Formats: sequence, structure tokens, C-alpha cells
Amino acid sequence: MRLSPIFWYAAKTGHQPIKDSMAKTYQSAGNLKLISFTGWWDQFGKYIFEEPQRPRPARKVDIEQLHQHKLYKKSILVEIPLTATNKKIHSDIKKILKAEGHNLTALSVVQASESMLKLHSKKYHSAAIENEYWVLLYRILYPKTPLWKIGDRLQINPTNRVRGLNPREVSDEYYRGRGPIAKMQSVVGRCYYKARFARYHAEHGSFPNYTKVDEELDFKPFGAEIHPDFLAATDESTTKDSAWQKHIRRLYEEKLHDQILHKNNISGLLVTELKASGRLKQFTSGEIDSIN
Repeated sequence: MRLSPIFWYAAKTGHQPIKDSMAKTYQSAGNLKLISFTGWWDQFGKYIFEEPQRPRPARKVDIEQLHQHKLYKKSILVEIPLTATNKKIHSDIKKILKAEGHNLTALSVVQASESMLKLHSKKYHSAAIENEYWVLLYRILYPKTPLWKIGDRLQINPTNRVRGLNPREVSDEYYRGRGPIAKMQSVVGRCYYKARFARYHAEHGSFPNYTKVDEELDFKPFGAEIHPDFLAATDESTTKDSAWQKHIRRLYEEKLHDQILHKNNISGLLVTELKASGRLKQFTSGEIDSIN
């Protein structure tokens, strides 16, 4: 959410997204200006994504005190005749639940979520989500750096060695979708478009959700009148930073550099020298391929 130019623009200008689902998510997300994710989670995140106590226990309802009984948000009332056998009662309850469409298992727990913003799926790989996050952040800050170089700097696929290669020298295989550069471009490209789709759905209150959306490209989140100013403020396509990119650079560029250093096993005095000389930025942008 903190990599959402829409939410940033809303916080900066006071304009509200015109889509109800997006406006609700923005209001629920709380203060996204907090630099620390832990700080944001403790104050806001856990109250909108964490579930209430689960599973809730089945309870006996006192008929005489029914007006005072507060029902669960998702529940049904069932009358059980105590003259029936346990086998008969269990059988009847199964039939009632089946008629209600209740087929909840440990793997389908998302269906019964009561959190304000629901997880789209419990089946996801945190490492993949992390890669997608770093690729998206990298692309926001360095929009002209080729995706295959981003993959190299972040070591998305460490066994695919592309550093130092020149696309012009391998153009035949590259344009046929072959060779290490083409493979890295494909892998990182997939990370990038998945991150964009995930961001779009997160803005609408669903995560992690990679469903393709055509609307993402021409969506006007604040309406047609404000859209030109929104585009100018959040442009990510040029080397001259937009206001949005300046915001992200101020908060996250150093973290991105630290991630690159970590992934390339660079530490100690070399880190200080690289940052001081500006070579780390040149390496990150793709201007140079060696920083040792």
C-alpha cells in the first residue's frame, strides 16, 4: 500500500478515490506515511488484516435469554431434539450445513474471514512476494534500468549469470527469447507485472491477488478533471523524478541499496566507499557492472 501512488496522492492532496472499494481501503489503511512497517502494522495493519479469535466455539443459546444473546456475524441457529440419538443429530447437522453451502476446511478458511480487509488466498510464497516488492520499488526509482539488470542486481535468479553481457552482442538469441538475458528479462518481467496487479488489488482491499486487470492502465482514480495533475505528480516513466518518485526515493532508496549490497554479499569498508563515491548508485542504475 505504501508503494501506491494513488494512496500517496490522496494523502498529499486530500482528494478521495472515486471507487468505493478503493476509498474504503484507503480510509482503513491508516497512516501510510509511517516509515516503519512495524509501526504501521502495530497501529493499523493488524486491526484490518488480523482475524478475530478462531475458530469460534459452538454455543448453547438460552431461549429464555435470547433477546440478550449476541449472535456471531456468520452463524445459524439449530434446534436439537434431545430425544434423538447422537448419530441422528450428527447426520442432521451435516445435512443442514450442506444446505447452507458450508464446506469449510482448513484450506478454505479464507472464505470465512471476518477481517476488515481479507487475504485473497492463504496459498502464497512470501519469498515470491518479497521479490515482487523489490522489483516494483526498483522500477519506480530506476524506470530506465532494463528489467534483466534489475534481476541481476537483486539476484532474482542467481544461477542465471547475465552481469557484463551486452544485449547487442547476443541480439540474435535475445530477440528469439533465448539465452541468459532473455530468460532473466522474462522472469523479472513476470515479477513486475504481478507486483503491479497485486498493488492494484491491494488498493481495492484484496491481497495477494494477481488477477489480470486491463483497467489498471487507463484507470482514472480521482476522476477525469483531476487526472492530468495526478499523472504529472506520479509519473514513473522519465529520468527526472516526479513528486511521487521523490517521496519514494527519500523513504526507500537507501533500503533498496542495502538490499542490493546484501544480495551481492558486499559488506564492510567497501560499502562505505561505494556509497561515498557514488558507484553504488551507478551500479544500481545499470551504468556500471562492476563495483568490486
